Amino acid sequence: MSEQVTGRQESAVDYPPEPWDLTGTGAITTWRVPVVALPPLPSGVRPAVWRGTALVTTAFVRYDERGLMAYDELLAAVLVRHGRGVALSITDIWVDSPTSVAGGRGHWGIPKDLATFGERYAETSDGPIAEASFSSRRGPDLRLPLPLRGSVVQTLDGATKASPIRASGTVRLATARWDVADTGPLAWLRAGRPGVSLLAQDFSMRFGS
Repeated sequence: MSEQVTGRQESAVDYPPEPWDLTGTGAITTWRVPVVALPPLPSGVRPAVWRGTALVTTAFVRYDERGLMAYDELLAAVLVRHGRGVALSITDIWVDSPTSVAGGRGHWGIPKDLATFGERYAETSDGPIAEASFSSRRGPDLRLPLPLRGSVVQTLDGATKASPIRASGTVRLATARWDVADTGPLAWLRAGRPGVSLLAQDFSMRFGS
């Protein structure tokens, strides 16, 4: 069962300064979700809408010992318009590292909570969140020619904060099947439809400034 790290517990956990340099592997799926089904977003941003739907990304990620920290993660993020550009806003995220929970909340306002992980499976003490299976499709691995640069927009101390992110690595097209718990915290995804899926065979990421 998972332990919640909030309030006074969170402030007692030490965490590394930013930026965080992380490496690992990931399994990613994009979704089209009706705007009316989305959870709340930070003030100052709005979902990037196409025919009444927003683009959402879900991912199981395993960070390894080559980077700053090693831990498992499940997240959902919405593509949003921020200023003149676009960014991601993380609405739901779980990890199995109290240090990552405290740092994500303290540095960037990312609403991390603790969960227990299996092989692309996550649950909290309240029950299952989601499970996914991925199969790589035929074709070559695609190495990103340049680091992808973007930003993640969250609410920190009552203000909207945009944090830079840069990632590079190798990806492969995949097929995926998600089982999202119908009474769990990601149940809002069930109103949408999954689209493109990718396996990130090996990636590196710098988060923060």
